[in-house]
Amino acid sequence: MRKIAILALATVLAIGSASQAFSNAVADSQPAIAAQLSPFAARPQQKLATSLIEAGAEDGSLDVSAALPHAEAALDNDLLATEALAVMALAQDDPAARNTLVDAALAVSRRGRVLNSAALVAATANGDTDTLLAALNRSLLLYPSQKEAMIPLLVEQLADDRMAPAFIPLLDTNPDWAEEFWVAVGAREELAQNAATVRLGLAPESAVSRESDRAILRLLSRTGRLQEAAQVYARLRGEQQLPAQTGSLGWQNTYVPFDWQFYDVGGRFARPASDGESLTISVRAGYGGVLARRLVRLDGSTSFFEVTHSLDPASTSRVRLTLECPDSDARWSDTFSRSPTGMRVDVPMPCEYAWLGIEARATAGSQNISGQILDIKRM
Repeated sequence: MRKIAILALATVLAIGSASQAFSNAVADSQPAIAAQLSPFAARPQQKLATSLIEAGAEDGSLDVSAALPHAEAALDNDLLATEALAVMALAQDDPAARNTLVDAALAVSRRGRVLNSAALVAATANGDTDTLLAALNRSLLLYPSQKEAMIPLLVEQLADDRMAPAFIPLLDTNPDWAEEFWVAVGAREELAQNAATVRLGLAPESAVSRESDRAILRLLSRTGRLQEAAQVYARLRGEQQLPAQTGSLGWQNTYVPFDWQFYDVGGRFARPASDGESLTISVRAGYGGVLARRLVRLDGSTSFFEVTHSLDPASTSRVRLTLECPDSDARWSDTFSRSPTGMRVDVPMPCEYAWLGIEARATAGSQNISGQILDIKRM
C-alpha cells in the first residue's frame, strides 16, 4: 500500500509538471509551437516532453512514451536538461540505468517535478529509505501545495520499523513540515514505539515545536509507554532522567501528562489563575468527578502531601486527593480538611509513575463546591 501511494504521488508531481508547462511565457504556455520554431533548443523541447507525460496503468506507473522523443531532442542540445534526464530515467526498465540517470540529474539540480517524481520512483524500487525520505522532504519543500498528500504518506512510512532510523537525521534539520507530521503521528497509536525511537534519537538541541512534543507525549501516555514519555519530558526540562517529584508541584499544564491536565466538563471545572499561583475549582450540585490530574514519579518511599487551599469548610470534605498506579488496582485517596491539609499515603504503590488527581463531588441538593487550591507539595 505504501509503495502504491508513493508511486501515486510521483504521478501527481509529474502530471502537475505537465499542466505547469502551459502556464508561463511562450516556451511554457506554448511548448509545441516553441519546439517547432526552435527544434534545436533544449528548453522548449524539455517543456514539451514534460507536458506529454501521462498517468499509465493502474499500478501507478507513468507513461512517458509520447514525451521520450522530445526529451531525447532536449538532451541532444543540452546534457544538463534535468527534466529531460528524468523523463529518460522514467522510461528505463533497468534499475541500474534509471539510477544512473536520476543521480546525474540530481547532481545538477534538485528542482523539477519530473525529476523528483523519478527520484521517488527510483528510491521506491531500490528500497532505499534514506533516499526516499530525502525525496519526499525535497518535494515538500519545493511543492508545498502537495503537503496534504505528502504528510500522510510520510506518516505512513513511520509504520515501517526499518524506516524509523532514517527519520532522525531528516527531522534533526527541523523541516517546515515537522509539526504537522508529529501532530498526525500523534493520532496513530500503532506508531507510538517508532515515534518514541525517532523523538529520543533526535539531538538534544534539535528544535522541536511545543505542539509536536505535546502530541508525542499524549501518544506515548495513551499507549502506556510511560518510560519513553518520561524520557521525552526529561529532555524538555534539560535533565537526563525525570527525578521523583518533591516540593511544590505547581500548576503548569504545558506538557500533559507530566504537567497537569485540567478538566472543564459536566458541571465541574478546574482553572489555573492567570499568574499560575493557584487553581480555582468549581463543582455544581449533582455533579462530580476528576478536576485535575498528572503523572508523578515516585521514589519507593512513603509519600506525604501537603495541600494549601482556601475552600470553605462545607467544601473541604467533598474534595479529595487521589493516587493510583496505571497498570494495577493500587489506589489511595484522602479528603481535604482545614488548610494546610497533611496527607500520608498509607497503602503500597507498586509503580514508578502514578496518577495524582484532584476529585470532588457535590451531591444533588447539596451546596456547590468552589474555592482555590493554592499549592500541593510532596514532602
